[in-house]
Amino acid sequence: MGERIHVEESALNELKSALETAGNGYKRELARLTALIEEITSGHIQGDPAEDLLAKYKAKEDDFKSLAKAIDDAEEYAGVKGTSFTDMITELKQRAK
Repeated sequence: MGERIHVEESALNELKSALETAGNGYKRELARLTALIEEITSGHIQGDPAEDLLAKYKAKEDDFKSLAKAIDDAEEYAGVKGTSFTDMITELKQRAK
């Protein structure tokens, strides 16, 4: 229990930045895919490839949403969306004194 873990603040900030970049990229691409699916379901895009894409999307839709939720949760914890990360760093600095 009394074990200490040393992590450089700069490394944590790099991790936070990477999480934010990857999360934003995923959500941007998911929004593009969702817009395409809406075009298919509205009938603006038709044909066998569109129907195939729609079927594949529907089969994985819950996975896409779950991953987006996991990214949101990780961003919130890391401080991209909240203060948990900053609070953790402050707490770690206080413990180190």
